[in-house]
Amino acid sequence: MPINISNITNNTSQTSRTDEQKHSKSVQNSEGRADQSPKATLEQDSVNLTNSAMRIKSLEEQVARLPIVDTQKVEQIRNSITDGTFEFNSDRIAEKLINFEKNLF
Repeated sequence: MPINISNITNNTSQTSRTDEQKHSKSVQNSEGRADQSPKATLEQDSVNLTNSAMRIKSLEEQVARLPIVDTQKVEQIRNSITDGTFEFNSDRIAEKLINFEKNLF
C-alpha cells in the first residue's frame, strides 16, 4: 500500500477497510464458528514521521518555490563575457572545490 507523506494522518480507504473486516469475519475456527479471538480483530495502520523526514519535506517545498535559474545573474555574466570584463580568481575556485569535496564526507 503506497504511503502519501504529504498527508501525515492515515487515510485508508473505507472500501479496503470494509473488505478486511469481511475477510476477518469469514475466518472460522475448527468447530465451524466465526473466530472471535483477538487475532481476528483488525489493527489500524499508522505512520510516524521523524523530525528529520518532516524537515526534509519542508526543505523540498522551499526548494520547489525557488526559481530554477537566476536570470539576472546569468545575464550579468553573459554581458561581462561579451564585453571582455569577466574576471575569475582560480585560487578562489580551487578553494571552493576543495571545501565542497571536504563537506561531502
